[in-house]
Amino acid sequence: MELKEYIRIIKNNSRLFLAVIVMIILAAFGYVYTRPVRYDSSLTLNITRTGTQKTDQFRYDNFYRLQADDKFTETVVEWLKSPRIAEDIYKNAGIDTSKMTIRELSKAVKPEKMSSQLVLVSFSAPDTATSKKISAAILKSVNDNANALNKDQQDAEWFQILSQDPVTVKYHMDPGILLAISFAFGIFLAFWAVMLKHYFSQD
Repeated sequence: MELKEYIRIIKNNSRLFLAVIVMIILAAFGYVYTRPVRYDSSLTLNITRTGTQKTDQFRYDNFYRLQADDKFTETVVEWLKSPRIAEDIYKNAGIDTSKMTIRELSKAVKPEKMSSQLVLVSFSAPDTATSKKISAAILKSVNDNANALNKDQQDAEWFQILSQDPVTVKYHMDPGILLAISFAFGIFLAFWAVMLKHYFSQD
């Protein structure tokens, strides 16, 4: 079938074509503006040490220590990707996880390694108070796991994770972007709706 045939079919079913597009746009805006309010938060974790090594030897500008810090930072990132850690974080924040799947838990917080001693953690919450609870729970969880690794060694210069209050902003989607996405998706669905109607009308 040539392009002009498709255009002719769409013209003959222009009402259906436009109706589907309008419905998709209205549905998209209705969903976005009636769903529960969401706040996006960003928490910065600083990887530091509980002490400083005292030695008279030349330390190569702390090269090996920086390497160790870098590896430990990667460990913290992997901890925060774990469903087990996410469940602990949510429970410590007073959030019920009984209805959450493993996939949802693994994506509950999104950690990103920014440098050898800096991790940026992103997550969502229903309000600012809950955001602070989750942040405190994240900090407690990673420090508890770090201390557990040091339980037998009792290293006086072990890792410690510090943070400040999270940056929290109310989530909102740009109306222009929402319109463009819903319009494009509406055209796609409208096209197939018209084609299906044309196909069955041939019988």
